[in-house]
Amino acid sequence: MENSFSGKQARRSLQNLLIEPFKQVRFGLYVLAITICFLLISTILMINSFFEQYNHVLSIFNVVDPHLRWEFITDSVFHENIFRLFLCFSIFVIILFSTVIKLTHRFYGPIISINRFTEELKRGNYSARIYLRKKDELQDLAKHLNELAEVLEKKNR
Repeated sequence: MENSFSGKQARRSLQNLLIEPFKQVRFGLYVLAITICFLLISTILMINSFFEQYNHVLSIFNVVDPHLRWEFITDSVFHENIFRLFLCFSIFVIILFSTVIKLTHRFYGPIISINRFTEELKRGNYSARIYLRKKDELQDLAKHLNELAEVLEKKNR
């Protein structure tokens, strides 16, 4: 029974974070695309630097045999570093998306509350108020809109 409750609680907290899932994921994909472009440019620069250094080392040691030339590159150290880079990038993507979802949640939540609030005002419900969590953004805007609702409520009594 306890596992069922914790599973429901985990799903509920995930649903609470994904207020506007398509917008939040799209924003995350934009950030990821920009990051990948930066990483590609950095990788091209690093590979270029590596090959310049590699050719320099080959010229110092006078390596002529073509099979030995590639043995320098394709050793176990190279494979381990590729694995580490892939692992690092995977962790980065996970951290990036969790941060994007958390931060966009702080903006989309209040925007949805403000939209509901303005719909209530349109219907003439001037007693409606916006209630935001302490960590949500747009606190000042919500405060001013609540003050506006108070003024409208007093005028329409």
